[in-house]
Amino acid sequence: MHLFENSCATLHTCCAKVVYLHNQTLSNIIMATVKAFIRTSTKEKDFVNVRFRLTDGRKMQLFHKSDIKVNPTDFDAKNEKIKAKIIYNAKQRNDFDKSIIDRKKVISEIYLNATDKSILTSDWLEDVIDRKLFPAKYVSDEEVPAPTTLLVHVADFINNAPKRKDKKNNTYVTPGTIKSYKTNYQRLIAYAKYKKRKDFAFSEINMKFYDDYVEFLTNRTVKIKTVRGIEVNLEKQYTKGTIGDAVKALKTFIADVKDLPIERKELYVFTEEVDNVYLNETELQILRDYDFSAIPHLDRVVDWFLLLAWTASRISDKNQLGNIKNGFIKYEQQKTGNSVYIPVHPVVTEIIAKYNGQLPEQISDQKINDYIKDACKLAGINEIKSITRIRGGKKVMETMPKYDLISSHACRRSFCTNMYLRGMDTLMIMAISGHKTLKSFLIYIKVSQQQHAEMMAKKWSEIYK
Repeated sequence: MHLFENSCATLHTCCAKVVYLHNQTLSNIIMATVKAFIRTSTKEKDFVNVRFRLTDGRKMQLFHKSDIKVNPTDFDAKNEKIKAKIIYNAKQRNDFDKSIIDRKKVISEIYLNATDKSILTSDWLEDVIDRKLFPAKYVSDEEVPAPTTLLVHVADFINNAPKRKDKKNNTYVTPGTIKSYKTNYQRLIAYAKYKKRKDFAFSEINMKFYDDYVEFLTNRTVKIKTVRGIEVNLEKQYTKGTIGDAVKALKTFIADVKDLPIERKELYVFTEEVDNVYLNETELQILRDYDFSAIPHLDRVVDWFLLLAWTASRISDKNQLGNIKNGFIKYEQQKTGNSVYIPVHPVVTEIIAKYNGQLPEQISDQKINDYIKDACKLAGINEIKSITRIRGGKKVMETMPKYDLISSHACRRSFCTNMYLRGMDTLMIMAISGHKTLKSFLIYIKVSQQQHAEMMAKKWSEIYK
């Protein structure tokens, strides 16, 4: 890591841009500005604490109240040092000016080394600086210093998440899981603001905290400004499943915190049975036959969707579908670490051939989820669906066209349901999809009572000829 400065500026320029080169690659350059200042409203005092503000673009501002003190009348706000034209002890002047430079460097280094800057708060910065400058306050019996409040702990948890491994399968935490951590961290921050708090001590994480947090989430209304780039300006309350996801994340965040006033098992995780949709084989064929050649990005998205739907694969494993040998695809699932061995369906063969033996050009998961809705709409997959959800603690009937409900999650669901309706053995389907338990597999089977009755009638006709 190196510090580069404009040749026409000094070390003390108040708005100096600090540029760090991380991992020796230009792609990791991070621009940040660190400014030292004092509160002007405190000038009647003999000495005040020097404060620091780190900015990085319009959205990022972090503040640090340091232990460095100065007489307000001696401080040069423009150059962030002792005024040049006053009589001042030379050694004390140099020591003060150096302390400002050193503290700015510490703040910049901490910010640079943070894995995910989007979740940082001033409280987190204060905690990390204190632990870095005064480790003796935290280290006991050679233990690693740890945060002592919930939000600081969660920010630290997320920053270390890319290096953390799942204990069950010894694989690193996936980007999708980290994204979920960030979302639920923001919900905790919103709850803290609602309670007019900056943070919560671990001693406060009790049953009352849980009940109040669930109540807050149940009654909270979130604003949705756009959907796939279209302005909608909707207001919605969280579903029961979303609240359950927030509680599950909270349990994960505090899993390693000792001596909490509450047992993790007391934090009930709400679940919700949702009538998730799937595409039957006729609808998949409609997508396959529709001519998207005039809309290249939809053409590519449909190909990715069909590849997933005929291999029972998650979107996180889409880049492994090219591992074809002797008519089979073999790979380890990113989420579970399970090995799967999948026969190559004719549709998969056709799509691979379309791209000269390769997978389609890469496209982000989010764009697949967005664009597949547009593709289904164009292809006429527009059956009206009614879904009952729990929002704000009340049952709500939501009605919308089927294409609005389609996402990459429908791929595995479509494969499992279609093969089940074909009468294929359940264990055989589970072996292809990688499901380890019947309970988890049955969640993917979206078969109505009528379809079950029709399947039994067909079996009876075969048995009782």
